[in-house]
Amino acid sequence: MRVGFSIPKKKFRLSVQRHRVRRLMAEAWRLQKQALYTAVPAGKQLQVFLIFTDAAMPEYSLVEKAVSEAIDKLIKVQQEA
Repeated sequence: MRVGFSIPKKKFRLSVQRHRVRRLMAEAWRLQKQALYTAVPAGKQLQVFLIFTDAAMPEYSLVEKAVSEAIDKLIKVQQEA
């Protein structure tokens, strides 16, 4: 499984801000990815790309909640397929 993160330069001009958001997203993913790993069958591959679209600097709890919801949706889609 591969994962990517995108934070638009238009919304966060400074690279320090973009890297901060990327680190928050990566940490939230790292802590919650196991649930998705168990839902994906052994023979399948999954590529995930998360895009941050808000213009304000997020708190970790907001990022964690969004990543959790995304993982839940992916699990639901995987079970339907």
